Amino acid sequence: VFVIMTSLMSESKSLFRTIMRLHRVKLDPQMRSLGDTYARKEFRLHAKPQVQEAHRQMFLREWRAYVDMVSSQATVTGQELSDEQKSKLNDQQKVQLDSLEKSAKALGGQ
Repeated sequence: VFVIMTSLMSESKSLFRTIMRLHRVKLDPQMRSLGDTYARKEFRLHAKPQVQEAHRQMFLREWRAYVDMVSSQATVTGQELSDEQKSKLNDQQKVQLDSLEKSAKALGGQ
């Protein structure tokens, strides 16, 4: 069990560093600040021992997909969540998404 957890933590740290590098290269300073803060918070939350293994695996899979998406874009643009994705969010995640959307719009001057 310890070896598995150590392996997952190593994978998580590597993925986090990849995300921070992508943000540094691909995002403008305002969006980078927002993205870095969000990623740091999420990775800290999911690094806790009480997080269920299935949830941790889903978390890593979604962040890997994010890395693939951002890496493939010449210019980084946001993507709307599908209705299916939104229906899977709990109340706290919905509040967090709303807050993130408001912050991003404020940064963009919309």
